[in-house]
Amino acid sequence: MLLGTFVDEVWWPSCGKLRECTRVGYESAYRCHIQPKWAGVDMESITANDIEEWLGSFNQAGAARKAWAVLRAILRLAYRKGVTDNDVTRREIRLPHLRRYEPRVLDARQVRRLLKGFYGHALEAWLLVSVCAGLRRCESVGIEWADLDLRRGTVTVKRSVQWVAGHETVTDPKTDQSRRTVALPRFAVKRLAQLRHGRTGRLVGDLNANQVAAHYTSWCQRMKLPCVPPRNLRHTFGTLAIAAGADISVVARQLGHSDIKTTARYYLRPDLSVLRSLQRAWERLIIGAA
Repeated sequence: MLLGTFVDEVWWPSCGKLRECTRVGYESAYRCHIQPKWAGVDMESITANDIEEWLGSFNQAGAARKAWAVLRAILRLAYRKGVTDNDVTRREIRLPHLRRYEPRVLDARQVRRLLKGFYGHALEAWLLVSVCAGLRRCESVGIEWADLDLRRGTVTVKRSVQWVAGHETVTDPKTDQSRRTVALPRFAVKRLAQLRHGRTGRLVGDLNANQVAAHYTSWCQRMKLPCVPPRNLRHTFGTLAIAAGADISVVARQLGHSDIKTTARYYLRPDLSVLRSLQRAWERLIIGAA
């Protein structure tokens, strides 16, 4: 069977229960990268070498890996359905090298400046929750005042709000670990209590995710505040928490990671002062052994 025929008749219908943002991503990868190359190809004839040559034609390793993830899902489903006996996905496929992702983050002083700069701003509550709890962008935009328990000093993540294909979608959090209740620092709890004043609904009001990002960036530029993209506020929290000495497993729980390896990969970046402390401890051990 031709891959394009299988996608139209079997694979797309099987994607009906996926999150809308996931389906949109799959559709984009298929339309832009997979369909032009593979739609008219018989799935029985696809080889590992063919796939590697295709992946090597991409300009960006990230795009190649995403496209391969979608193609692999299509081919695996075809094999499970008995449409093809060629399970090429079990072969070792060499993927383009992906450079380590190192997001730009703020240091502690910059975080203080940022929070002070948003004092009294309409997005102050959203910023406090975003930078002090390490929430994903889609999580922070969906936080409602009712999700805050200021007596306990916690915020509960119950929903994910995204802007997909020109409209807003509200879904469950990304994973089971993403549905969580996390702690807030005392200064944030105190300020949120002052801001609450009987408010209901979302912390961001009627703004969607893109509008929140635009207002946040615009205010940072206008007030000359330290600024990173909204998604990097989460990275800022995780990086600073580990640098402050928090156990990485605890940080992983706060961030809602399913695997602690994700936390270690993206957030465990000791600064030079930490590395110097390590060397001083090493030096004491070696000199003491003499």
